[in-house]
Amino acid sequence: MDPSTERYLRRIDGLDARIWVPPSRGQLFWLRHLPALFGPDPRASGRLARWWAIATVTPATNVTGLNVRYQAYLNLVFHRTWLARVGHAICMPLIVAAMLAALCPLRLGSFPALPGLTLPVNASLPAAIGLALWWVVWAVKERDAVWGASGVALAAALYALAQVAYHGREDIGGFAAPLGAPLTWVVLGSLLQAGSHILEPLPPRVSRSLVWVSVPEYVFGPPRSRHGPMRVLRRCGHLALQTLFGTVDELVASPRLLPVLVLQWLWLTGHRPHQSVAYRALASRAIATGNPALDYIGTGGPTPLQIPVA
Repeated sequence: MDPSTERYLRRIDGLDARIWVPPSRGQLFWLRHLPALFGPDPRASGRLARWWAIATVTPATNVTGLNVRYQAYLNLVFHRTWLARVGHAICMPLIVAAMLAALCPLRLGSFPALPGLTLPVNASLPAAIGLALWWVVWAVKERDAVWGASGVALAAALYALAQVAYHGREDIGGFAAPLGAPLTWVVLGSLLQAGSHILEPLPPRVSRSLVWVSVPEYVFGPPRSRHGPMRVLRRCGHLALQTLFGTVDELVASPRLLPVLVLQWLWLTGHRPHQSVAYRALASRAIATGNPALDYIGTGGPTPLQIPVA
């Protein structure tokens, strides 16, 4: 291990941890300013910090929107099964398009409490332009023109789809109809996307442990030490609560991870083969240890990062 990166680890007794890539400037910024949320000591964390970690699973992923190596690593580590990969490929564009459709002008006259009231604000186009700019900045940072062009094309396609969905809502009973409301599809897509993880091992924090475990083992216990009925019931409750957290996580993650999916699809066409091999090797190496890290690229499960003492 490189001593210059090892110093960033806040070690947990009895847990082997290795860091292979130095934290980004964004990670270090949040570690300095909000260490209780982005680098909590699991032995001394307060209740808020513990629940924040459980709810977000990988809090650093939400503040590293320009760190493609870390985002790609997490995407590969968290989506190992065909169900998760297919589920995200279908649901993620749906979620983002539904978000854009929800930002179209709202005709509130469909609501009995607000007859004839119209809110003539169309935030869909500015939002789509904002997404395209975000994704282009990411691509410029990586010096990847093909990825940037693909991001712009994707943002345009999602905006067009959002307009079709919005203007065609009358065919399914109007904007107020539950199945026609864009927000319904945002929530439904996020829920289905969260559910596509059902075959994946549960990461630390979700399982309230230091290692990744399978869903059956978490609920029922290891084969030679099964849990009692009350413990099984309690753990089913944990998973139900985590489904709620996961739905919110997937909603927040979709605009950020969609261009990462596009990059991985480009890899399949032979785009940037060296990048594809390097990034996939990091994730595969971490998965092979059985306990990939969450807050950095490496191993050690929930081992948090820290700002080294000078």
